[in-house]
Amino acid sequence: MVRKKDYFKLGVYIILGTGMLLAVVIILGAGRFFQTTYPLETYFDESVNGLSVGSPVKLRGVQVGRVAEINFVSNIYPDATSNEARYVYVRCEINPDLFENLTEEDFVKYVARDAERGMRIRPTSLGLTGQLFLNTVYQDPESNPPLPIDWTPEYAYIPSVPSTLSRVEEAVTTISKTLSSLKQEDLESIIKDVKSIVGTIDQFMKTEGGKEAGNRVLDILQSTRSILSRTDKLLADPAAGTIIPKTASILTNVDRITGESADNIINAAAEARAAIASFKQASQVLSKTLTDPRMDKAMAEIAPTLENVSKASADLANAVTKVHTLVNRLNGVAASQEANVRSIIEDTREVMENVKELTDDAKRYPSGVIFGTPPNKPHPEGN
Repeated sequence: MVRKKDYFKLGVYIILGTGMLLAVVIILGAGRFFQTTYPLETYFDESVNGLSVGSPVKLRGVQVGRVAEINFVSNIYPDATSNEARYVYVRCEINPDLFENLTEEDFVKYVARDAERGMRIRPTSLGLTGQLFLNTVYQDPESNPPLPIDWTPEYAYIPSVPSTLSRVEEAVTTISKTLSSLKQEDLESIIKDVKSIVGTIDQFMKTEGGKEAGNRVLDILQSTRSILSRTDKLLADPAAGTIIPKTASILTNVDRITGESADNIINAAAEARAAIASFKQASQVLSKTLTDPRMDKAMAEIAPTLENVSKASADLANAVTKVHTLVNRLNGVAASQEANVRSIIEDTREVMENVKELTDDAKRYPSGVIFGTPPNKPHPEGN
């Protein structure tokens, strides 16, 4: 038989076991209540089936938080319009330890800055289970604008983008609508046109021109294959590996030269600007001078003067022609009397020599020139 003490011990064990189980549950779950988290919210204009409270929030594959609340925007922001009230409201809890211990204020600024740069939250399927988690990605902010809202979010806000499944469904729906808008007659006409085009191409390819075109295409393909083969050989050459470093070095040198010559370039640009301004000023002065009525009067007075100069130039040309004719005549006369002129010059030379001898004799023997012949010259070897 079971004694009363055994019942007492059994009850004590059950009570202690239940208390220990509750203590473990409280201890394990209490950490979440005392853990510091930063709230973050986002909105979805699509179904979030598969997303639940506790689903992970990841940033580039790293879990940074969890989903804390799923609701409708109309319950959180009563002032939302009818179109915006259908949004799904999702609040997340983010672990600040993964963000270098940012303060909550700095975290809000960080989220706002990255949201402008394209940070978005996308529902992503977790394998084949159908469960969803929130994946933080970076998209083009222009092609992925935030959902229109007319309230100020209470917490840090990251816009959302449609999930991949939602985009596929939207594309299928668009294609289905496009196909459904086509009539049977339109499809038959399109098929008929396609068959006609294919038949025309087939007939053309059977003709001589089609065969020639085919041969040309084959030649082009062969040439392309040859070019690609040569390109592969060039790229396989070890010397080709030095082209990119050399090009980078050249660009670095050009950038350095440009940086060193920046002051000279700025000065040259300033001087060029000053020269252009001076040229513009001179052009304005010249234009003003040409449009002056006195310039027209001066040009009218210059015209007769230029006419007189033209006439004088014509008279001068005639005079030059006459002088040229006279010179030609003198050259002709000099050429015809060249022998006589030479004879006269020779006779004149002889006369001058005789006069010179007579002058020398007069200097040495003045009396002999006046009274008679000069005395005989002495001969020293005869003494």
